[in-house]
Amino acid sequence: MRILTCPEKKKKFKKIVFEGGPGASADRAVVIRGAPNTIMGVLAEYQYLTSRFGRRDIDWKMAGQSISMRDNHQFDIMQIRLSDGTERTIFFDITEFFGKR
Repeated sequence: MRILTCPEKKKKFKKIVFEGGPGASADRAVVIRGAPNTIMGVLAEYQYLTSRFGRRDIDWKMAGQSISMRDNHQFDIMQIRLSDGTERTIFFDITEFFGKR
């Protein structure tokens, strides 16, 4: 489990936690917990990618992105291309924060 702390307006720090698997499939998705809204959840996704693969647009680049629903769970599926040309698909379970303002 990884923890990301993010400041929230007029509140103390809010902890965002990464649970679940490494994101290789929907069954092993990275589950994001504690994001108060969609904006903070998406920022957490990018923070996770940066912590795992390095700097965006240097060590990896976005190659594609899609949203999918399965078994009442909402997934953000990100395809990235690493600097060595390898492509990876990472599944994020965004059910907890998707659509929250």
